[in-house]
Amino acid sequence: MKPASLMKITISLFLLMAVAACKEKGKALPVPSGSSNEILIVMDKAEWQGPVGDTVKQWFTQEQIGLPQPEPVFDIINLPVAFFDKNVKAYRNVLMAKISPEIDSATIRFKDSPWSQTQKYFEIDAPSEAAFLKVFEANKQKMLDVFLKAEQDRLMANYKKKPDSEIYRLFKDKYHLYLSCPSGYLINKDTTDFVWISRETRVDSRGIIFFQKEYKDAAQFGEQAIVDTVNAALEKFIPGPLPKTYMTLDTVAPIVSNVYNYAGKHYAVLLRGLWMVVNDYMGGPFVLNVILDQENNRVLYMMGYIYAPDDKKRNMLRQVEAILFTAGLDYKEGNR
Repeated sequence: MKPASLMKITISLFLLMAVAACKEKGKALPVPSGSSNEILIVMDKAEWQGPVGDTVKQWFTQEQIGLPQPEPVFDIINLPVAFFDKNVKAYRNVLMAKISPEIDSATIRFKDSPWSQTQKYFEIDAPSEAAFLKVFEANKQKMLDVFLKAEQDRLMANYKKKPDSEIYRLFKDKYHLYLSCPSGYLINKDTTDFVWISRETRVDSRGIIFFQKEYKDAAQFGEQAIVDTVNAALEKFIPGPLPKTYMTLDTVAPIVSNVYNYAGKHYAVLLRGLWMVVNDYMGGPFVLNVILDQENNRVLYMMGYIYAPDDKKRNMLRQVEAILFTAGLDYKEGNR
């Protein structure tokens, strides 16, 4: 059996065990501790300061794509195994590393919410450093994906609890979709098939841009076609601070695209890169979700962007990205 298959079985087993344990206790789990986009690596000092620690650090702190300045995918902190007790067990994202010759064989285990709500916990037990590294290498992408999705899901859950009512109604009544945007965002522009909302502070700006087009053929989902369509809309509707300035996607900087199924059923393309203002010096990162709503014969373009010249941008970009992913296409007349 392949390692991926073994992991799938193990994850399913521990997920069931976690749910059963929670029901058994009959208690509500506490909210998770720790900062957003942070992983607690539980690993003893000898391993942390050697090849094992270096490998784990390098993977989880790799550079986040789509940002103008280097920032890690995750922040990480280390704690020796002996100190992982009730005071820290509620941590939001955990990787436990147990390496000892007394361990028979290397295994990876996953637990969903064992000690706190939405908590994601991985444990790798191995008889040697070499055995640990082999298991880690085979499962590192899956672990990263689980931690990233958990952070996005936490944000989405918060936004859905109490969305801005005016923005929610706008998208529901006019565009027949649900969008949960937190308070603090204002509607800057609402014209035919185009919406621009943003949250402005003295030091940064976070924005959401939405528009839709009739679906004609698959060619609309080519990367260059998407960029051209979005840039035409930005030039028309998002002016810069001075005459003859306007927002545009930066086509010189790398744009990374990924084809996937939105909400598991809608063909979509997710793009990441940088935006800029033509004839000006403004710019920053963007994330762009292009979704085929086949039932309504339309293509949805949903873009989140950040302008924060003097600040880090990773967390802010993930916040606007989470807003995009609250979009529900399952519109039904009469629903909230």
